[in-house]
Order: sequence, then C-alpha cells, then structure tokens
Amino acid sequence: MSNDVVVEKELFLGVDYYPEQWSSEMIEEDLSLMVSSKVNYIRIAEFAWHLMEPKEGEFSFDYFKHILDRAHHYGLKVMLGTPTATMPAWLVRKHPDVLSVDYNQQVRAFGGRRQACLNAPAYLKAASAIVYQMAKAYGEHPAVNAWQIDNELGHEFSDECYCQHCKKAFQHYLLEVFNHDIQAFNEAIGSVFWSQSYNSFDEVDLPLKTIPAMNPGLQIYFKRFRSYTIKKFIQMQIEILRPLISLSSITHNFTGDYFSKSQDHTELAAPLDVVSLNNYPVWGGLSKPVSPYKLAMKLDQTRGFLKKNFWITEQIIGAQAHTIMGYVPRPNQARLWSWQALAHGCDRLIYFRWRTAVKGAEQFCYGVLGHDNKQGKRYQEMLTVFDEADDYKDFLMGDIHSDVALIYDMDNIYSWQIQPQSEKMNTQDEHARLYQGFYNCNVPVDVIDIEHDFSHYKVLLLPIPLLIEDKDMMRLRSFVERGGHVVFSFRAGLKKYHNEVRFAEANPVLSLAGVEAEYFEALNEKECQIRLNDGALAQGAVWRDMLVTSDEKTELLAYYEGEFSEYGAVSYRAIGDGAVYYVGSGIEDVQFWNTLSSKILSDTGVAHNLTQEGVECVIRENDKGEKLYIVMNHNDKRSSYMDLDLEPYEVCFIRG
Repeated sequence: MSNDVVVEKELFLGVDYYPEQWSSEMIEEDLSLMVSSKVNYIRIAEFAWHLMEPKEGEFSFDYFKHILDRAHHYGLKVMLGTPTATMPAWLVRKHPDVLSVDYNQQVRAFGGRRQACLNAPAYLKAASAIVYQMAKAYGEHPAVNAWQIDNELGHEFSDECYCQHCKKAFQHYLLEVFNHDIQAFNEAIGSVFWSQSYNSFDEVDLPLKTIPAMNPGLQIYFKRFRSYTIKKFIQMQIEILRPLISLSSITHNFTGDYFSKSQDHTELAAPLDVVSLNNYPVWGGLSKPVSPYKLAMKLDQTRGFLKKNFWITEQIIGAQAHTIMGYVPRPNQARLWSWQALAHGCDRLIYFRWRTAVKGAEQFCYGVLGHDNKQGKRYQEMLTVFDEADDYKDFLMGDIHSDVALIYDMDNIYSWQIQPQSEKMNTQDEHARLYQGFYNCNVPVDVIDIEHDFSHYKVLLLPIPLLIEDKDMMRLRSFVERGGHVVFSFRAGLKKYHNEVRFAEANPVLSLAGVEAEYFEALNEKECQIRLNDGALAQGAVWRDMLVTSDEKTELLAYYEGEFSEYGAVSYRAIGDGAVYYVGSGIEDVQFWNTLSSKILSDTGVAHNLTQEGVECVIRENDKGEKLYIVMNHNDKRSSYMDLDLEPYEVCFIRG
C-alpha cells in the first residue's frame, strides 16, 4: 500500500444509492428497508457535483450531510464518490475548452458524463476545489469509511482526448521523458521514415487520422501519455483527500475491459488503498453474457493489481441498458455472478442500484427495486446472497494463493492496439484463451502485470507477447532454468520498448522455446486445420506461426494440415526441470487447452480438478485451515459435480 491506512477487514454488503434522484420523503423508507434487508453499506454522491456546487464557488453540503447523519443513525457505513465525472453546466458555459475532443476532432457535448479533458486547466482547478471542499465537509463523518475517486475513468472512449490542452501536455510529457533531447526522440520512433523528423518538441503533433497510418512509435508514446494523464488525475485527488479524511480508504472503480483502453491499470492502481470493479457480465443489447472463464479472468486481474482482495462497487442485479435492451439475467443468475465475484476475492459487494431510475439515461438499468416499487425477484435474490455471504464470511476474507500466473504487459497490448495485424485479433480473447484451460481445471490463477515478481509461481502463461523487453526475457529464462513451466502463444518476441521491430538479433521468445517461425500468416476470415500428434484435429484462428525446431531437445506436438504440413503449430522444450511451450496459432478447441493445462499442472505437482464444462469450483480457506468448496453451475441446463445434481445457475457450498 502507498500509505498507512489499514483497510477494514469486514464483509460489507450494500447498494448504490442516489437519494438526490428521489423525493426526500423516501429516504427514511429506503434506509430502514436496507437495514432490514442486511444491507450494511451504501455508496453515494459520485454524480452530484451541481448539488454540492450549484454556482461557481458557492458550496452547499447540507443535503449529503443529512444523508450521512441518517445512515449513521441506522448503522450503515458509507462510500463517498468525488463527483468529478459529471461536471456542472456552469463550468462548461464559462470555460467551453474543458470539453474533450475525440479522434475525429469532434468536441464532446455536455450532457453525458466524463466529457472533461483531464489536461484542461479550468477543469482541473474546479475539480480540485470540489474535492477539497467535499473532503473538508465530510472527511471526519463517522459514517464514512471509504472514498471513491471519480467514476470509471477512461470508460466509453474518454481515455483519449485530442484537444489543444492535450497536445501541449503531450509535448511536455515527451520533453520530460527524453530529457529535452529531440534527437533521442527522433531516433526512438524512427522519425526519419517518411520525413517525420522534428526539430523541437513543440513540432510534435497528436497521432490523428492521416494517410495511410501514423508512426507506431509515436502512437505508443501517446498511449503511455494517456495513462500518465489519468494517473496524475488520480494522484491529484489522493493528495487533496488524504490529509482530510482520517483513516478512510481510497479506491477507484475500474470497468473491467482492461485491454481495450489507453491506460495501464496497474499504474493507476498503485497509489490506491483498494481496487474496485464495476462488474457487468452482460449489458446493453448483448444477446448473451460474457463467458464464465472471461468473467473469472477479469476478477482475477482486478485482484492482481495490488495482489490482494478487491471491492465491487457496482454488481449487476438486473438487465442493463441506456438505449437498447438485451439479455435479462435468468432466475438466480445474478446470485451466481455475485458468488463468482466473492469466490475470486471480492470482500465488499455493492449492487447497482437500490432503486431503478425513472428519469435520466439509466431508466433501463434495473436495480434491486424496480419501477413498480415492489420487493420482487431481484430483491429476493439479493437477500439470498447476503444471507449466504454472512454465513461464509470467514472464508471470504482470506487471501487467495496461486501457483499459476497469467502475465500481461500494457505496452504489448498497446502495440497490438496500434497494429492488430489480423482482422480477428482481440487481445482480451487471446489472454482468455490461455487462461481457459486452467480455469476449467479449477486452479486459482493470478493475472498480473509483467512488472510484478513472478519467481514464486510454478506456471506462467504469456499470451501473444509481441512486444517484450530483454530484461523481462532474462527473468523468464531464469524462471524456466529454476524449474518453472512457461506457455507462450503466437507472434511473440518481435518488438522492443519503442514499438520497434528487432533487427539482426535473435528473437528471445523463439530462442527460449527452441523454435523459429519460417513462415507466418494472419488468418483474418479463414481458419486452419491443426493435426495433433495423437491424430486429433483442432482448429486454428487469428494467426499462425509455421514452426521449425532450432534445438535438438525441442519437440513439435502438432502440425498444420495442407500446404504447410511439414511445419509445427505447437512446440515443447524441456530445460532442466523446467519447460517451455509455444502455441503458434489461436487454437479454438477447448479440449486442446484442457489437455495441455492438465498435463502442465500434473508435471508441476499442482492439484487440479477438471470439471464438466460450465461448472466452476473454487476452494476458499479460513484462518482455521477449514475449506469451503463453492460450486457454481454457469450452464442453462442441469449439470453435475461429483455426486451433486446442480440446477441451472445453481450455487452450492461444501465444507470439507
């Protein structure tokens, strides 16, 4: 942790509450019903800037002071959100340059959320003022035990802005990074190509749309700059809050689509006391939810930022949509998703939202109580989860220990964002592809940044490491030589830090794997057949590296069918007690990954249990050493686990 705050070790179960959107007469009714429903926590105020500062410099904190007083009366704890995601109209009217600008150079209009440019001086001044005044007003209130900074920073394309404030800030960022040396910058990005060299940093423009494409080196530095901008904004609020809020914890709520943004969430998480997640397995017009293993990977990655348990500040309880409706959670499915989150390390669960809005953009984001104001199925499902969580809270508060880690690097993700190379490339899916087999084997997996220490694990998974630094390859080689097992997937080791391709040097990943890729191909719309050594066929997609061995100890475990039939698709190389696997294509068949994962786990002595597809079993342990098996059926049909007959979306608990 970055400070001396000790986060309360108590299982808090609650709801997001927006009392300002309802009549004042309903407050007592709401708080009373919450308490009788075992709610012990509420999250408030993150969208209420205008209510607290209706005119510039005129602050009014009486409304939420009353809410906090009543919450304290009922014994409820409170998370306060700083309201900087929704700036007031008076600020935009006085300073229109606070509005951010999108990639197409369109100014984002006032009326939604997160339209502010985080480099606009007028916005930063106003945001600092409201955070400071709010912390002075509420910082020592006995009901408050946590503060949430802003709301979903970077969500809905707000992570990138192309205004003149950002242009100046980007130029200054580059000047600092390259120590005022413009020639060093030119060399780093290869600006001599297409006569792009600069004489000074104030000549450097933003990476906007051009013919045919922008310099990939410039683009990766812009993405690093965007992450730096958001981290600086978080740090600004922390520095304002910390002296004024006593021992309250500070968090921020991430959206979970971690690989789609221009922000490094590990960097953003570093100064926080706790990481929070807004967990929506389905939203908008989606016809089906996100796959269970992809949800699990997101939860494990959230836990991995600070290597400890996390909070969920918005957990789905009903269908979600701003405009187009889609899949509605089936009976007991919201309970199932809640328990998946709790099983993977959530120890503060807050449902979105207490009441379903009747006005504004979220009228069809269904909360615990619906438009009919009745205590219906969603309410009953919440009660069930809260009762069960209270029964098993001693298991849920403990840490999760893993022998397997999935390693990612945001610079690598940025490189793929800039040059996807295959029309089918989806970095989130490719990371989940390697995760899936270990999830199916029901082993805990830590999903962590490559900067974290990974020496104590037994198995490392490195999906599509196109860009990887030599210092990290040295660590990986040492890991294997000490007996660790590593799995790489395709198109690996090609690039270095400045997003440049390696020249006249060995590819470090392929060298460690003992292979070379003599041919390679983006599969785009087509797929390829892969023949495993046991005769089974599998489907390859997205990409294929055609492999030959470069070391006599390397074995080819699978070959391509057709015109490249002499080339391998999967390789294995033993190095002492360690081993390196290289999977040269996006293999679609889950059986391949289950078999590979089971073999690696057996070889490394990691206990595992391959269950029926869609059935997940997580083992949690309390401080007495007792175990709780949390068995979840993600299927829409009856399934089985050992001698248990599971109903669709059922959750069962076994002590043992």
